[in-house]
Amino acid sequence: MSNVFNDSTMQGLEYALNSLGTRQQVIANNIANAQTPDYVSQDVSFESQLASIFAGDSAAAPTDTGTVVQAPDVTASQNGNTVGMEAQMSKMNETNLLYSALTQLIVDRISILKTAITGQ
Repeated sequence: MSNVFNDSTMQGLEYALNSLGTRQQVIANNIANAQTPDYVSQDVSFESQLASIFAGDSAAAPTDTGTVVQAPDVTASQNGNTVGMEAQMSKMNETNLLYSALTQLIVDRISILKTAITGQ
């Protein structure tokens, strides 16, 4: 029974949620440092690992998350900062939408499993 809840799909969904949560924190940090001289904006890279998990080529532990990488939005301003506020706000909105959609997928999947187990 444990494989039903720990297959590659659930591992991938959990990994994606963890990584999106980390991305939300990184974006918030970028926004907080939008005026900090020489600050380079960051992002979380996880898409290739996620594809590998869904393909069954790799496994993910419940606490695994993507990697924080430097990701300048714009050419450095005069003070060396690379945070583009419009880009960060757009990334935050996209991340929030993805997080909500994946959460709903998990709820739906658990509901289907419950129906299969209980018949109701």
